[in-house]
Amino acid sequence: MRCVSDLRKLRDAVIHRKRYLQSLVIPASTSSDKATRRTLAFAVIELDNLVVLGLRQYTKSSLLRSRSADGSYISCNVSPRSTEEAAALVYRVINPSGFAKKSSPIAIREKDEQAFRDPKEVEKVFISYATSNIAGLRLGLSLNAQVFSEVKVFRHFFAHRAENTCDAVNRFARNNGFAGNIDPERLLVIGRPGTGVRLIDGWLADVENFFDLAT
Repeated sequence: MRCVSDLRKLRDAVIHRKRYLQSLVIPASTSSDKATRRTLAFAVIELDNLVVLGLRQYTKSSLLRSRSADGSYISCNVSPRSTEEAAALVYRVINPSGFAKKSSPIAIREKDEQAFRDPKEVEKVFISYATSNIAGLRLGLSLNAQVFSEVKVFRHFFAHRAENTCDAVNRFARNNGFAGNIDPERLLVIGRPGTGVRLIDGWLADVENFFDLAT
């Protein structure tokens, strides 16, 4: 997934990937076999990657004056000439101390970009550079989508199966009203207390709805 000249292309790419992941997890049940457990772990890691990459390219594309879904071109008070220059501008806002330690570079390669999962960081960037599509972003933010704070907890467990990452999942479960000790894979496919919606289904819906509104 790369920067785009039309945010609708980014939205469509995110939704296409989301629907592929959704097709993988639809059959999953609470009595999952080993293959299904692996599939759930893969889907969570890839969903987290989609969040990180989607927000990164959305932010840079906006600074590069992409076109929004209503057909208007985005304006801002900076003029990066490349995705690397846009990345440096993003880095400067969301991690100013790290940016200074890098000697305030004009451009940053993709592999050195700052990873972030919170769309509120995008809002900081848009405010700093007077980016004209901030209203669309704030519409997406109004969803209070849980995926941005929750999926990373499970991603870290599946990517680094350790005591601390397991403890983080258990704290998440307790704080969200799940009773007893439940395997992380099983947590993904049982209904959230109060709504009955499976965690993984709710997160996937959050991603589609956010990018649909924000573009």
